Amino acid sequence: MKYSITFAIVLVMVSGFIAYFGDLLGRKMGKKRLSIFQLRPRYTAIIVTTITGMIISALVIGTLLAGDKSFREAFTQWETVTSQNKQLAFESKALELGNKALQKRSKELEKQAAQLQKDVDKAQKAATQAIKARNKAVAVVSSLKAEIIKRKHELDALRKRSNAAESELLAKKKQLDKVQKDLMIAKKGLKSRQQDLVTALAKLTTVQAMLTQTQEKLADADKTLKDQTAEINEQRSLLQEQHKQLVELGNTNLRAEQEKMALRNREIELRNSQLIFRQGDELARAVTSPRQSAFGIKGDIFSLLETASDKAIKLGAKVGDNQRAVQVIYLIDSKTYLGENDCIEMALNTIAGGRLQDSDALVQVVCASNSIPGEQVSVELRLYLNNLVYPKGKLITRSKIDGRQSEGRILLSVIGFLQGDVTQAALRAGIIPIPNSDPRMTTGADPGSQVEGLMKLVDQIQAANALVKVDAFASDNIYAANPLNMDNMRFNVTEAD
Repeated sequence: MKYSITFAIVLVMVSGFIAYFGDLLGRKMGKKRLSIFQLRPRYTAIIVTTITGMIISALVIGTLLAGDKSFREAFTQWETVTSQNKQLAFESKALELGNKALQKRSKELEKQAAQLQKDVDKAQKAATQAIKARNKAVAVVSSLKAEIIKRKHELDALRKRSNAAESELLAKKKQLDKVQKDLMIAKKGLKSRQQDLVTALAKLTTVQAMLTQTQEKLADADKTLKDQTAEINEQRSLLQEQHKQLVELGNTNLRAEQEKMALRNREIELRNSQLIFRQGDELARAVTSPRQSAFGIKGDIFSLLETASDKAIKLGAKVGDNQRAVQVIYLIDSKTYLGENDCIEMALNTIAGGRLQDSDALVQVVCASNSIPGEQVSVELRLYLNNLVYPKGKLITRSKIDGRQSEGRILLSVIGFLQGDVTQAALRAGIIPIPNSDPRMTTGADPGSQVEGLMKLVDQIQAANALVKVDAFASDNIYAANPLNMDNMRFNVTEAD
């Protein structure tokens, strides 16, 4: 910048000096009336003034070039510097545009990274649910395999019966063939006797003397013919009887094939049907007081059975003769069981026998065997004492969780704590479990409030940003029939030692 200012100042001063010196030189030459190349003095003065200005300008520029290296470089490399400046300005602009594009791309990648993190969390949840679903499917497959093995045994028995029937049919066919051969032999004998009769008649015509003997022979032949005819009729009756037996045996074989086909269709139906309840699944539960009347206790049991029936109907069970989709049984052994009325009376007597006890009774309706759609569900009644397990404010269990992890990992740790430590502690203390695969924490509670309470606990642990100790307390009196959830538990989060 300073060289540009210096050059401008020098250029202005030199221009003024050239103007002054040219004017002065021109006036002196005009006064002397000098002439060059025979030109008029006025034109000679103009030429000398112009040449003098050019020489002075050349001397000034040469002096600046010789005396100042920076000026010389700027003067000689001006076009190169200018083109480089334009190129650098263009590249700078391009770099600015690239920088803006990279900043925009960086923001997009940050958004994609956040979305990918959310997808990873969802995938982890989906993986957990898939593992649970796989465990359910494994249990269903095991049950179906056992049922298929049983049906295969029944099918093998039917096949053995069918093979025996086919063997018997083959034996009857052999007997029929033998009878037919005997009939052919008898027919041949009859034909031979008829020929003998013709021969005898011919001899009767030619030999009158032997008439008596011939008549006797004829009588004997006639008697033999009658006997053979009677034998043929007897063989025909036997053949008809055997034919009836063969027809009956064919019908028996047909019925066996129909039974085999029905069993095969039943096996296919069992394979394609989805179980609505597995053996041991709980359909309903309720608490009843042994201090009320027998009529009241029985009413509570029937109300509980109606609740279980409504649940079974929604899943596709069939309503039976008792006007419910469930039927109460009590297995004495693998083949003998009590009917519904006897089971209800037995449960009534068991509950009423505890009138002197302070605790109420918990009645569970549990599936007695695997059930498929279109069938009535067989259930059992299970009875427990509904004792107080956790008084209000009592510690259930505690665990340590690292609050420095990501929110998703903290959530998985909390779920593991609730489904593992809390559930095991509750079972040891006397909580009556729900015998199915549904999560204990969501049973009988609003899922929205459960998730809200769960995320609130996760936020508390994450806010600590350290290894914390989580204590689970009973926020209300919890009895054996009560499911543990976020409504009847409270949590205390403190920094671990």
